[in-house]
Amino acid sequence: MNLPSMNRIALGLAAAAAGLALSAAAPALANGRYPTAGQILVDPADPEHIVVRATYGVLTTRDGGERWSWICEAAVGYSGFEDPMMVVTADGSMLAGLFDGLSATHDGGCDWQIAEGALARRNIVDLSIDRADPASVLLLGSSVMASDAILTQVWASEDDGRTWTQAGEDFPSTFLGVTLDSAPSDPRRIYVSGRRNGPTFQGIVRRSDDRGATWEELDVPGSDDRNLPYLGAVDPEDPDVVYVRRDGDGADALLVSRDGGATWREVFQAVSLLGLALSPDGTRIAAGSDMDGLWVAPTDTLEFTQVGQLGVRCLTWTARGLFACADELVDGFSAGVSTDGGATFSPLMTLDRL
Repeated sequence: MNLPSMNRIALGLAAAAAGLALSAAAPALANGRYPTAGQILVDPADPEHIVVRATYGVLTTRDGGERWSWICEAAVGYSGFEDPMMVVTADGSMLAGLFDGLSATHDGGCDWQIAEGALARRNIVDLSIDRADPASVLLLGSSVMASDAILTQVWASEDDGRTWTQAGEDFPSTFLGVTLDSAPSDPRRIYVSGRRNGPTFQGIVRRSDDRGATWEELDVPGSDDRNLPYLGAVDPEDPDVVYVRRDGDGADALLVSRDGGATWREVFQAVSLLGLALSPDGTRIAAGSDMDGLWVAPTDTLEFTQVGQLGVRCLTWTARGLFACADELVDGFSAGVSTDGGATFSPLMTLDRL
């Protein structure tokens, strides 16, 4: 799972600041943002079909990165500093969670439609596919209503995002959701992270063992409205092993739970953590950012070693290798892939190939 699922408003402000700071030294695209990638997706049924969400739109390739096509933000349904979370489903459909609804294309990106009905004009904060059945998708919507109450819901689709059914009841109106994920080995296990409203704004993970019918609330130590917990990954074999990034004012921390969120242990700290990914077999974990470089650890010890200075902006790990978003002006590519655990990267997408 990519950690760009952090608060997208905060990311937008950070990107704006970066764009202003670097505008004198680097080109900006038509929307005024510094050109960089923020999420990499690999089609679960076709590894040659890769999707990159960037600050200037969505890029797609059908030949493993030889040729790229650009889809502008307006075609998807967003603009400005919004960075929608996206997934690619079993039939190649692309779904994007927007501040103002769910956008989906089922024809390779030519025609995008905004969901109607109960999902219309909802803030879709995160999406997750079932690794064993990628036609099955979950989404998390969390919107502040006119009454200041928060409407947070989980919805499920079994047909690549064409139709949706709410999973269980609405969450408490005092809960703000920020991320969700399902366990690859048990799709009935769903995790949702967020925080309660005052007075303490405690950060929590909500866990369901029955696909959203019922939930248990579990506190994440050290988290609150200024240190929000973001789900990073769930172990591919053990649904009780879950990783959370705690977004802090001065530093980010990586926490792990081996009992389904009942207890947590801090295992890594960095200035920021923009990327987090588990290897497909769950034996290694990679983490990093543009300020901290790339770090990798065995999951049995979680003793991290820095493997490179790459300015990580996102991470995705598949059978092909470890994919990373980076700063092209610094690292030589916007998206790259490593086949040696992050020691070296080969360019996958560069601006001059668009």
